[in-house]
Amino acid sequence: MRLSPIIAAACALLSKHVGADQSEEETVDLTILELAQSDPDNFSILLSLVDETDLAETLSSEGPFTLFAPTNDAFDEIPDEIISFWREDGDALKNVLMYHVLNGAILSTDLVDGGDYKSLEGSDLHVHDMGGVPEIGNEALDYFVNITEADVTASNGVIHVIEDVLITEDILELLEELSFDDEEGSFDNED
Repeated sequence: MRLSPIIAAACALLSKHVGADQSEEETVDLTILELAQSDPDNFSILLSLVDETDLAETLSSEGPFTLFAPTNDAFDEIPDEIISFWREDGDALKNVLMYHVLNGAILSTDLVDGGDYKSLEGSDLHVHDMGGVPEIGNEALDYFVNITEADVTASNGVIHVIEDVLITEDILELLEELSFDDEEGSFDNED
């Protein structure tokens, strides 16, 4: 089994510092932001978007926080027009990113099937447990994403790697304003 670079970085950090009488929690020195930065192959897009908001400061602060971290592959599934819109509208970008963050360090074992968790954006994230594979998302939209790597512990919280970008009602409205042109293979604004 191959570990992702973010897990490998956390393990390497632990192996350097774990003594016979130290626990894993006592030895994690990297913040959520620093752990994501240690894996640019998976999180460079997320990090570039975080850098455009004050969320970088939040993810480096004491916390604790829980970050549901979409990979580069997840962001690659979002149309370029949406990413561009987010970059142009700082509030929209901040809301999208804050929808991926919870107050408190919530391990996957603490996520309750059917539970709702308030994001920093203000909307609830809902949990489904699909046969031992936790999914998190928007219950009103019936949109859920798998947690592909859980419980990456940081000094100020925990990261859960997710396979897609979490969608709010606002993001869905923006997607509906765009229509996909099958012939050209691109999204066009209907207006």
